[in-house]
Amino acid sequence: MVNTGINGQLFRFASSESGFGGVMLSECTFQSCTIRLPLVDPEAPFHKQRYDLGRRPVIRAVGLRRCRILSSVGCTLIGAIVEDVLVEDLKTDGMVQTWATVFKHVRLRGKIGRLMFSDLFTPCDPPTSKLQQTIAKANADYYSKVDWALDISQAEFQDLDCRGVPSRLVRRNPETQMMLTRQRVLERQDSIGAGGEYWEALVKLFLRRADGYGGPMDDAICVVPRQGVDRKALIAGIEALRKAGVAEPD
Repeated sequence: MVNTGINGQLFRFASSESGFGGVMLSECTFQSCTIRLPLVDPEAPFHKQRYDLGRRPVIRAVGLRRCRILSSVGCTLIGAIVEDVLVEDLKTDGMVQTWATVFKHVRLRGKIGRLMFSDLFTPCDPPTSKLQQTIAKANADYYSKVDWALDISQAEFQDLDCRGVPSRLVRRNPETQMMLTRQRVLERQDSIGAGGEYWEALVKLFLRRADGYGGPMDDAICVVPRQGVDRKALIAGIEALRKAGVAEPD
């Protein structure tokens, strides 16, 4: 339950290993703010650092309305749990990325900037590492008990790269947001051009792309960008890909 309101505040260099909750943030700006998984021994050398998965930071019952994230100076979530959150009309300065963070009942609405959700713990930590394998199992266990993770059906994104969040747990607007699975795309490779050049290039990228140094992605969410494209043509392309059996049916 949200019980506190904060309006128009600038948060700079804020850091937390426990998270926060019960607050509505309106027209706030975030610069160099980090919420991250705590270290077991903060004094240990870098190559011997271990993280306490039993104390994952939690963001719960939070609203962000008309806020801005200055991502060029390092705002991020690392290993966090985000639940019962509303994000509405979010401006971003570049791509905002989260790492190995899980989501439950998170709604994104209105005009949203550039977002990337990654299941890697850090961009330098390959999926084959012990840490990444441990947190990947923890995240899979978490999602096994989640009915839905993200609701993006009322959002228009400048860009969205959604890795690590199971696509089946993402609520979408079928008109402007489609789901791909590797199995279906591979079965219908002869039809990936049905949606036009834009979607054909994106589908080919999906088939080639790997998460960090790991293997191929099993599924993906693709959205019509809100700027710089012929939206009507891309919407028609999504429907054509569904009819061709390339995109998942809705």
